[in-house]
Amino acid sequence: MFGTELLNARQMADELGISYTYFFKLIKNGCPYHQLTEQGRKYYLPAEVKQWLTSRGNQA
Repeated sequence: MFGTELLNARQMADELGISYTYFFKLIKNGCPYHQLTEQGRKYYLPAEVKQWLTSRGNQA
């Protein structure tokens, strides 16, 4: 995980060109994230999130 680009939720929503509110709907539906501790902030890897979105599109 170190040495890669980690984004917070607002930055990830901006990267995807979607609203912050809609991004939280994606999180509830299983969007992958990383945390350093159980109660810590969630961070996102852009490539991982985009891969997850692409794979979900193929399931429909």
